[in-house]
Amino acid sequence: MLLESFYSAVNIVVPMIILILLGFSMRKLNVIDRPAMKKFDGIIYRIFMPTLLFKNIYDIDFSRAVSYKVFIFAASCLAVIFIIALIIPPKITSDKSKAASMAQGIVRGNYILFGVVVAEALYGEGNIGTVILLGSFTVPAINILSAVLIEIHKSGRTSPVKLIRAVLKNPMIIATILAFIFVTLKIKIPAPIFSVVKSLRNSTTTVSFISLGVGLEMIMTEDLKPLIYALILRVICIPVIFMTLSILFGFRGQVLCAFMVLFAAPVAVASYPMAVAMGADGKLAGQLVCVSTLLSIFTIFLWTFGLSSFGLL
Repeated sequence: MLLESFYSAVNIVVPMIILILLGFSMRKLNVIDRPAMKKFDGIIYRIFMPTLLFKNIYDIDFSRAVSYKVFIFAASCLAVIFIIALIIPPKITSDKSKAASMAQGIVRGNYILFGVVVAEALYGEGNIGTVILLGSFTVPAINILSAVLIEIHKSGRTSPVKLIRAVLKNPMIIATILAFIFVTLKIKIPAPIFSVVKSLRNSTTTVSFISLGVGLEMIMTEDLKPLIYALILRVICIPVIFMTLSILFGFRGQVLCAFMVLFAAPVAVASYPMAVAMGADGKLAGQLVCVSTLLSIFTIFLWTFGLSSFGLL
C-alpha cells in the first residue's frame, strides 16, 4: 500500500517538475524570453484556461449526487480564508499594490490545473466528476473573491460598479457562465469545434507549467516579507488547518482530494495577469506563482502520499 501510494504521488509531481524545468531551460537557451512568454501568458489566461474550465464543467454529470454539506463546508472555509486575506496583508506591508497581490495569493489556489492533474493521476481520466463539480463552484467564487480583495486593498474601498464590471470581464467567469448555459439548455457542440476545445483543454497544463519555468527569472530578493508571509499562509497554514478540518468532518475519497487541491494548491497561474490588469503588484504576484508552485511540488507529494497511505483518498 505504501509503495502504491508513493508511485501515485511520484506520478503527480514528476511531470510538473519536468515541464517547469523545460520552460526554465528554454529561457536559459534563448529559445524564448520572458517578454515573449508574457504575451503568450495573455493567451493562456484568456483562451487556454477558460477553455479548460468550460470543458470540465461541460463534461460534468450533474446527476451525480454530491452532498450539500460539501458545498457548505467549502463556502465556509473560503469565507474564513477571505477574512484572513483581508486582515493580514495590510499588517505586513504598507504598499497597497503589494497587499493586493499578497491577498490574492493567499485566497487563490491553482485549482484548475492542479485539480485536473492530481485527480486524474489518482482516479484516471474521466473519473473525476466530484472534483470538477466542486471546482465549478469554488473557481468562480475564488475569482470573484480575488477581484474584491484586489480592489479593497488597492483603493481601500470597493466600488460596486467597478467590481461587477471586473468580475463580468473575467475570462474564467465568462467560461463558467457559458458552460452552465450549454449544460442547462443541453446544447451540443458540433464535433469539429469540440475537437478544438478538447485539444486546447489538453494543452493547457503543458503550456502553463512551461510558462512557469520560463517565468522563474521573476524571483527577486528585494522586499521578501510579503512574499514569505503569503507563502507560509498559502503553502503551510491554510492546508494544515483546513485539511485537518476536512478529515475531522469525515470527508474521504474524491471529496477529500478536491479539498486537498482547494487548500494545498499553489497560487494560481492566472493571478499574475489578473494582478497586472487590476493594478496590483505584478512582480510579487509572479513571484508567488513561481515559488509556491515549486514548493507545492513537494507539499502536494507529501499530502498525496500521506493521505493515500492512510486510505483516505
